[in-house]
Amino acid sequence: MVVSALARRPQLVAGTSFAVDVVMVVAKLAVGLLTGSLGILSEAAHSLLDGAASGFAMLAVRTAAKPADRRHPWGHGRTENLAAFTEGLLLVFTALGIAYAAVNRLLTGSHPVNPAWYAIALLVAGMLIETVRAWLLRAVGRRAGSAALEASATNRSADVLSSLGVLLGLIGVRLGYTWTDSVAALLVAGVIARAAIILLRRSGDILIDRSPEEVERQLAGAIRRVGGVRDVKMVRVRHSGSHLLGDVRLSARRTLSVEGAEALRQDVREAVARDLPNLSLTLEVESDVRAADLVERVHAAAARDGTVRDLHNVTVELEGDGSLHLTMHAKLPGHISLREATAISSGLEAALRRELPEASRIDIHLEPLEPDVVRGQDVTARRADVAGRVREVVEGHQEVVRLRDVELSARDGAIYAHVVAEMAPGTSLETAHAVETQLEEMLRAGVPDLEDVVARVTA
Repeated sequence: MVVSALARRPQLVAGTSFAVDVVMVVAKLAVGLLTGSLGILSEAAHSLLDGAASGFAMLAVRTAAKPADRRHPWGHGRTENLAAFTEGLLLVFTALGIAYAAVNRLLTGSHPVNPAWYAIALLVAGMLIETVRAWLLRAVGRRAGSAALEASATNRSADVLSSLGVLLGLIGVRLGYTWTDSVAALLVAGVIARAAIILLRRSGDILIDRSPEEVERQLAGAIRRVGGVRDVKMVRVRHSGSHLLGDVRLSARRTLSVEGAEALRQDVREAVARDLPNLSLTLEVESDVRAADLVERVHAAAARDGTVRDLHNVTVELEGDGSLHLTMHAKLPGHISLREATAISSGLEAALRRELPEASRIDIHLEPLEPDVVRGQDVTARRADVAGRVREVVEGHQEVVRLRDVELSARDGAIYAHVVAEMAPGTSLETAHAVETQLEEMLRAGVPDLEDVVARVTA
């Protein structure tokens, strides 16, 4: 509960950690000067840089929380990674300085060290404080997704080990082994160097945009599970502080409309948000070219030509010599002349031959487009006699389970019937379409009052 509350306020955690560092620096520096212990002085230097690192972390967390702006369109998240890298560099210099002083003491002779009880008490208290602080910083950093806080947690864990080494060195001095203080300082330098290498490697990988391969595999898998996605062509992911930025290029069918492509993008974003909620996705949808899908290639060529608004009933017939015979219906505005319609048809045929050069014959049946709006009136109740005859005809079909709905519409004095019939759920689409055609023919023949019929079957 406490960690969850603090995870929502990472700046407070970073600021408190900085205040603790200031207190520890003053205490260790005073005790180190009083006792002459190089180990404690090295711990003071370590804590001094810890304080500087906490300051970096505090500023980084505050800066990273800023929203994206015109000059920083991807946000300010990299500030945390830069702070962690800077902390690693400071730790390297600290380790080198402490190691130099420790080796110099070992070579020139031990300096007098006073292993006072208060020095030991300070180290024990510091170890307890750093243990609690490392756990808290790591827990909050993971909850908040803060690289800077997790870097500070790694540093605090190193502090515990280095303080233990210094403590053992002071105990050795108390037992008469004066050289153990310098050895303890070398141990501190080694622990600091190891922590520095970890920080530099982790933050450096992010700053140079090293790809998180596991995240990329997870992202590609989430996208492939979305209906309508044929293939994932490219996936790139990079870190920006606690957030992830992803670029994806996927392919879909060539005849997908603008609205269909936008719907597919939305489905992909929702799927990715469920698996990777902290990832911001840039998505590109491209056409998937499949040579074997001949009907789709016909529709794609017509879409590129752009002169036909409705192409349907496309059939691709494979001739004995291996050539193709294409037949289709195309709708054009009804007010244009036959000359204009022929020119449009010729242009479409040329586009189809470029797409399918193996086509030996192309037949395009031209039809006028229906008006956008047709005025009509529901007369089902008024013409109950006609509706009753429609029910009798539909329910008399052996494959119809029941009649779900019938509506009669009057347009310019003529009556049009709209019928919905139910069939068995296991019926194939081919059979269902055949029944629709049969119902329309039966109604046109059996109910002479009807101008036309639209029959639909459902499960």
